[in-house]
Amino acid sequence: MAFCTHCGKKLTEGVAHQCVDDIAANSMKYTASAAEPGPERTASSSFAASDAKTASTIQVDGQVLKNLLKNPMSALNMRGDQTGLIYGLIGMASSIIGFWSFGLGFKQLIYSGLGMMSAVLSNFGMGSRALLMGLFSTVILLGSFWFTGNMVTKQKLDIKEFIAKIGSFQLPFGAALIVSGLISFMSLKLASLILVFALMTGLAANCAAVIELYRIGSSQWIKFIGIALGIYVLFLAIVQTVLL
Repeated sequence: MAFCTHCGKKLTEGVAHQCVDDIAANSMKYTASAAEPGPERTASSSFAASDAKTASTIQVDGQVLKNLLKNPMSALNMRGDQTGLIYGLIGMASSIIGFWSFGLGFKQLIYSGLGMMSAVLSNFGMGSRALLMGLFSTVILLGSFWFTGNMVTKQKLDIKEFIAKIGSFQLPFGAALIVSGLISFMSLKLASLILVFALMTGLAANCAAVIELYRIGSSQWIKFIGIALGIYVLFLAIVQTVLL
């Protein structure tokens, strides 16, 4: 009489024998391999999750834009992530587009009596300069506030977070500039009044917003505003002289 040296089961002559341990091991191996996802499935799932996450983060919520128009100070609650950065860039873009549209309307009224071709060429040149002026003005203004705020308060606020907050704060003033640009095609005087009002209000409001953001004490207000606006005027004059 013979017995299996592995499982101890009795061996029958002429009958194939398989250990119980081998059966259990094979069964567990099969189950594990079936449960474990293949590399292709894992990769596809990862890409799908990444795409879904990206799609969800780049969505622009109209309610957020509406809230920024009604309550600009809510921009200070923006976070420095991808979503907040998008709203910040939208706010900055609105100011740039406002400058550009005003430049087009202004040149249209000035050169409207010189013929269609002269008006088109003049509008193109003025529109390009107004676009660059709006771009540099917005970037230099925010840059001067960020640099001065970090220097005066000894804080190191991340540039992305600053753009998300103060950039999105520009939205209502950018909207006013766009309205001014559209009206400039019909009435330059009214458009100029709206432009000056938007620029002066926007400058004062930006100072207040940055002071609130950095928690600058009243004893440092004059120092902060003087340095920030000094840097802004200096660099804007250099850009206008050299590039424009």
